[in-house]
Amino acid sequence: MLRRLPSTCTFALLVAAVAGFHGLTPPSANGWEPKNAAVLAGHAFLELDTPSLTESSGLAFSHVSPHCVWSHNDSGDKARLYAFTNNGKYCGRMVLRGVNASDWEDMASFDDDGARLLVADVGDNDAQRKSVSLYLFDEPDPRRRSFVDSYQHLVIRYPRGPQNCESVAVDVRRRRILMLGKSPLLATMYEVPLPKRPKGDPSAAGVTVIELDAKPIQSLAIPLATGMDLCPTTGDLWISNYLQAYRFPASKRIPLETRLRQMPEIVDLPKLKQVEAIAVDDQGRVWVTSEGIPAKMQRIVFAP
Repeated sequence: MLRRLPSTCTFALLVAAVAGFHGLTPPSANGWEPKNAAVLAGHAFLELDTPSLTESSGLAFSHVSPHCVWSHNDSGDKARLYAFTNNGKYCGRMVLRGVNASDWEDMASFDDDGARLLVADVGDNDAQRKSVSLYLFDEPDPRRRSFVDSYQHLVIRYPRGPQNCESVAVDVRRRRILMLGKSPLLATMYEVPLPKRPKGDPSAAGVTVIELDAKPIQSLAIPLATGMDLCPTTGDLWISNYLQAYRFPASKRIPLETRLRQMPEIVDLPKLKQVEAIAVDDQGRVWVTSEGIPAKMQRIVFAP
């Protein structure tokens, strides 16, 4: 059970009205919302109905079509995303051309002068990769089959050698991408700069390669982290592992580096097979997905 956490809507309005955050998204009346009342309340899971999604390892809500959500497989699949409606029905697919999906572990959706997606090819269980990759591109329509030829390829290197990572989030307001290592004990949070969205024709083919060094900003005691997201309405940082989710409340005065040293609020996850991804919708509701066929998606329930 989550401790001392007020209701999502109340907290979102409080932050927006009192803290004066900029770059946050106000709650939408037309956002992603399952029609099944039990699923919406977090008492039941939603099945994502394609047999192609066997190891849901990333989750992100669409900014192009608010009633859709994206997911992708772990390793072993092609470089593609799958899209689903708010009833879990498969509705579209996107292929990232010219990319070899080595170990896709997370994704993020965000608004940066337009709807954008990030896919993180950052898994490294054996700590052997000299570099890992982040791909950023304009979000296509999730209700169609599409191919993306234009994207930014961020080649990331860690200062202390290879690191395993399964958790990535985009902080547009501070122009940075957060990357959390996966470790049995202490995990390291890294950041890399968020590049500006390219100008020009977004449909024109072209790949921009940007080499970056990840900067460590803090260590935190979250073992085996599998997913991460920033709440679009409050700025709260959510991190998941296999058993629990951790909430670090946003603050206008206290930087994230300091907040990561504080005790987060903790909530137990739904009893799913193996939770590998977490995402927050535009109402501030927190969702996770689990590996398996069919992939299951469920809202985290916490007490006010």
